[in-house]
Amino acid sequence: MADPHFKGKTALISGSGAGIGRASAIAFAAKGARVMVCDLNLAAAEETAALIHAAGGEAEAINCDATNAEAVERLIKATLDRFGSLDFAHNNVGCGTGKPLEQLTEDDYNFSVDLSFKSAFLGMRYQLPVMRERGGGSIVNTASMAGISTTQASDIVYSGAKAGVIQMTAHAARTYGQHNVRVNCIAPGLVATEGIRSRYNLEEQSVLASDHIIKRAVLPEEIAAAVIFLCSAEAAMITGIVMPVDGGQNANR
Repeated sequence: MADPHFKGKTALISGSGAGIGRASAIAFAAKGARVMVCDLNLAAAEETAALIHAAGGEAEAINCDATNAEAVERLIKATLDRFGSLDFAHNNVGCGTGKPLEQLTEDDYNFSVDLSFKSAFLGMRYQLPVMRERGGGSIVNTASMAGISTTQASDIVYSGAKAGVIQMTAHAARTYGQHNVRVNCIAPGLVATEGIRSRYNLEEQSVLASDHIIKRAVLPEEIAAAVIFLCSAEAAMITGIVMPVDGGQNANR
């Protein structure tokens, strides 16, 4: 159902060709927002946009390497050219290798840091000035419970990168709050994305989610619901926080 707070405004979601990003894009559209769907995989982004169109929403698909500054700058320009505003952003790109420390290579390090930290940095680098100039906005970064405590499904570089996202979120919130821009992040536990479902059966997912109080993986739609809340009018006084969406894993720390 369309919400006046979202209707006619623009949401930009990175990594929205699948998983959490796709669920987030669909959720913003269901609230009435116009959605810029961006992903390194253009065909996947177009599929997400098609799902939004089929449900009566408005969306544009675009290819973008979220770890490349020039590409992200072009993405912001394309969003403004297409929709005329940028009101919400969900910086959602991230991935680790799952390897033990002694098996990690320098290439693995660069891969994880670029995807999981640099992508959020570049997103905010270009989103924040636009929102400041336009009088406000809301950004949500996807961190991870791996950035708060060790998990079975993470590696040390991914954990460090996501911890950095949490700190960067708090810094941006403090800096831009005076401009009516709110910046928060979510910390998912194990999420039943396409990648997780393809690699692990339900029993194996349950083992990976064994440190969840609720003994299952989190659904992408449940992460998207948290993103929508943090961007909503009801969250108008919430900024600089990290919100665990983790089946209670945070309570087990």
